[in-house]
Amino acid sequence: MAKYRHISHGFDPVFDENSRILILGSFPSVQSRKNAFYYGNPHNRFWQVLAGCLDAPVPPNEGDPLEGKAASLEQSITAKEELLLAHGIALWDVIESCDIKGSSDASIKNVVPAQIERILETAPIGAVVCNGSTAGRLYQKYLQWQVGLDACVLPSTSPANAAWQLDRLSKRWREEITPLLKAASEGMLEKAAPARAAKPAGTVEYASVRIPAPPASSYAVHKSMQGNNRKDTKPELLVRQKLREAGLGGYRLQWKVPGHPDIAWPSKKVAIEVRGCYWHRCPHCKPSVPKKNVDYWEAKFARNIERDAENLATLEAMGWRVHVIWECQLKKNKLDTTLAELFPQLAEELDKPLAEA
Repeated sequence: MAKYRHISHGFDPVFDENSRILILGSFPSVQSRKNAFYYGNPHNRFWQVLAGCLDAPVPPNEGDPLEGKAASLEQSITAKEELLLAHGIALWDVIESCDIKGSSDASIKNVVPAQIERILETAPIGAVVCNGSTAGRLYQKYLQWQVGLDACVLPSTSPANAAWQLDRLSKRWREEITPLLKAASEGMLEKAAPARAAKPAGTVEYASVRIPAPPASSYAVHKSMQGNNRKDTKPELLVRQKLREAGLGGYRLQWKVPGHPDIAWPSKKVAIEVRGCYWHRCPHCKPSVPKKNVDYWEAKFARNIERDAENLATLEAMGWRVHVIWECQLKKNKLDTTLAELFPQLAEELDKPLAEA
């Protein structure tokens, strides 16, 4: 029985400056990860369906006859890339890494979305097509706010989608892809306008700085790092308890907007971010930096700071009011002061009376 593993995508998107249509899958299958290219399962009908939409020959899979001999994996990948780029199509997946069992989309959890700006900053994407409902759901949850386009969700080409036979599947894809290709050729697809926060001049794009994580110095350190919670931390639980005591309940957790704020009142567009001082680099207590593997830690912390700032700016641009509480502000000697400053403002924004102490 397959077990959960945290898997990274493992290969690059296909696109260039002429790509107008972006096709997104969910996450590569085991065979695709092995081949380091998209739709590597020979039973997946993606390349057949797409070639039919483009009125082009189906590119060969590894081992298929090609010029009198079997095609190599490299030749297969090259042919597929050429098919995409010749017709202005970009290809990627929504997920950069996740926990997954084998190739099962249904098992996906702990998602890290793809850095879609890699494509948006180069290609004038005017339409997004999702291969299957899972890809469509994940796109809407993680990427649509950045891309700024609704997706056309088409039936999955996966062999698991047995309800859609090849003829019916091809017809459905052609109905959607053909008009998009025509619109692109006539210059009728408007470039997406991503909802991204402006960055000051000279800002380093730390999201693109990827330094391999150093090995843990001991098994105890490894287990300690694994024990770090991404949600429901002690500071978050304390703030939620105090909110309920103050009569400011009715909040939602990890709400589905940029940054997934820890505590949110969506109808009022009010949110609270409870940030750990160490990982988010508190400006009040200014935590130390590890003395070993300095390059890795500086890049990691810088990415965290940049991501926090971008999420905050994006939420504010969407009309949200976001309050940031730092872990050190919840210590016993500062807790009452922190809440005394925050709660009256929250009560006014939420139009709720504060409960009497």
